[in-house]
Amino acid sequence: MKMDAYKQERQVALYDYLLSRGDQWTSMEQVTDSISYYPAFFTGYYHNSAARRLLTRDINEINGSDTYFKIIISCNDGIKIATEEEAYRFLKSESREIFKKLKSVRKMMRKASRDQQIDLEGRIAEAFLQDANAK
Repeated sequence: MKMDAYKQERQVALYDYLLSRGDQWTSMEQVTDSISYYPAFFTGYYHNSAARRLLTRDINEINGSDTYFKIIISCNDGIKIATEEEAYRFLKSESREIFKKLKSVRKMMRKASRDQQIDLEGRIAEAFLQDANAK
């Protein structure tokens, strides 16, 4: 319970910090240096640091949360809260990636079914029934 409260405080601090920056891109390193909840890194590259991994995890959790109202985007320029246009482009590219992956999975399913590696009809129907019963 204590860890969840600490994580929530860290994520709120990150969200508030990015809100205060407005439309400016901010490097991940600058964010972790500015917010005391993230551990300092001393040696090696920032990309491999615990602070960077923690920040990335927090961004993903904020984007997946129903609590926060805006999407945080990241690119080579840094991170920031997306404008309406940027959010649209971000979501469009994310959905494109999902459909591309789905197309690849369907192709593998057809291939496995053709070579009698798996029984698609029986196994897939069974998986959907198990999933429906679990909910």
